Amino acid sequence: MSSEQIFQKDWSFDHWHYLYGKPEASAYFKQRPEDFVVTENLGFELTGEGENLFLCIEKRELNTQQVCEYLAKFFKKRLRDIGYAGLKDKQSVSRQWFSVQMNVTQAPDLSDLDTENIKLIEYKRHNKKLKVGALASNHFKIVLNQVENINHVVQKLTLIQHNGVPNYFGTQRFGFKGNNLNWADRMSSGEVIKNKKIKGFALSASRSYLFNQVVSQRLQSNLYEQAQNGDVFILAGSNSYFQEPVSKAIQERLANHDIQLSGPLFGQGQLESGNDICKIEQQVANLHPKWIAMLQNNGLKQERRALSLYPSNITWQQNEDTLTLEFDLPTGCFATSVLRECVNFKVEQDNEHSD
Repeated sequence: MSSEQIFQKDWSFDHWHYLYGKPEASAYFKQRPEDFVVTENLGFELTGEGENLFLCIEKRELNTQQVCEYLAKFFKKRLRDIGYAGLKDKQSVSRQWFSVQMNVTQAPDLSDLDTENIKLIEYKRHNKKLKVGALASNHFKIVLNQVENINHVVQKLTLIQHNGVPNYFGTQRFGFKGNNLNWADRMSSGEVIKNKKIKGFALSASRSYLFNQVVSQRLQSNLYEQAQNGDVFILAGSNSYFQEPVSKAIQERLANHDIQLSGPLFGQGQLESGNDICKIEQQVANLHPKWIAMLQNNGLKQERRALSLYPSNITWQQNEDTLTLEFDLPTGCFATSVLRECVNFKVEQDNEHSD
């Protein structure tokens, strides 16, 4: 039996716990690209000069990598000369920024850049290349169609508006039917993965899965919302974290969302947590020793990620059995993690898509 046959399986993610209980409502989602509109907010001003041409592009039914490849070909550049801040879903209308490294004296003709699925919105020079994660936020406009039990969705949205949702990595991180995790199994069992893109997906997916496991376990153990001695706190809007005993001051900072509880992004180094929190995190790690070793051997460092996600500027409009939602999320967070708390997705056999 080949290694591909050994590790090829369909993964299920239904076991991850909910904050408000499994939703009773259902709806169709992403029936059209226009049902999922994402707009990036850079969060910084472009200088208007420099060796990088920033392009705000509206893409439709293309993934981010396909747009990068198109831009490299259009500008006759290497793929590594193209920068982007984050991956966006293929089955969407996404307005995202790209950077193209080029000499300051070049004045490229952009009149033929547009295609059927690519539309140039604006462009401007900047002095730095656009790097992954270099965003303030993403704005989402989502249409849910043929919603059953729509009042239940609205009730959940009201709860989410005040209390947020678990900050799970979305299932798209794991590939179609979790295939990125199959690559992680193969790689962690000694198979040499030469394709850097696949290797990156395997590392990212396995690390994200382990984080989600910790979040789910804390929900199950009623250790999700209340700070415990041994918790590691992360400063809101940053990657900085610290540990100290729970106090009134800590509780007030948590209530004000100045700091948040965190979970591990596994890698090299010791877990920063202690007591029962460390036990939960270590139990998850112990169930996947090959993945942990793979992450460490590939140089990933121990980091932390917030357990909770608080959508901002959340609004919704109801029109019969259609619900239109809008909200903003920090970079690296998933709209589907918001939706999973309030609605189950109906599936159409001819409407399966993956990035």
